[in-house]
Amino acid sequence: MVVDDDRDLVELLDYALRREGYEVVRAYDGEAALETLNREHPDLVVLDINLPKLAGFVVLERIRHVDEHVAVLLLSARQDESDILRGLQLGADDYITKPFRPKELVARVKAILRRSVHTRGRPAPAIYKTGDIVLDEATHEVRTAEVPVHLSPTEFKLLRHFMANPGRVLTQEEILEGGWGYDADVGGDLVKLNVSRLRRKLGADGRTRDVIQTVPGVGYLFKGADGGVQREEARPR
Repeated sequence: MVVDDDRDLVELLDYALRREGYEVVRAYDGEAALETLNREHPDLVVLDINLPKLAGFVVLERIRHVDEHVAVLLLSARQDESDILRGLQLGADDYITKPFRPKELVARVKAILRRSVHTRGRPAPAIYKTGDIVLDEATHEVRTAEVPVHLSPTEFKLLRHFMANPGRVLTQEEILEGGWGYDADVGGDLVKLNVSRLRRKLGADGRTRDVIQTVPGVGYLFKGADGGVQREEARPR
């Protein structure tokens, strides 16, 4: 589903996506977006932030209240990092700033949907534990010292990838491809922004502040507690 009040842009994106074999539905304001979502149940929503009737951030919040799995790619004319971070915090899978090339948007759509397919084909959900940190794939919950940590879907995927690869330096390219299924030239600052947010959230209690370490010129290292990271299969609920 493509949601934007710029009808010419919607027409262009509709054409570019259909050329790649996707089915496309359209909406031109926030209220219509939610109505179309409930009716059509799309796999992915391309969502503009500046919409009439309901702002894009409000639409994103309402989408996440009813569906944690539909992918959302934000479109924004804003270059302000705080707006980008807000979108990611609310649960967007990725963002792209205007102006952009249709080919770039199509590449991001492909990456997000490829990641979704990989996720559906994953092994049984697991629970990862190290020190005070517990990540439960089945319930999509993270806790530090038994206190819930509220992560966006993107932050959760990043932490899961780190915990699945403890003690190994991961380059930005490896994180983009392995954690989210993105090509290296598509992800931009996505890793940097989410690592920054993840550090703040995990470090809120003062005991887990240094679990993600920067290796200058290389990437990031998730340093588990003594004994590394334990993985066990999650029990059905």
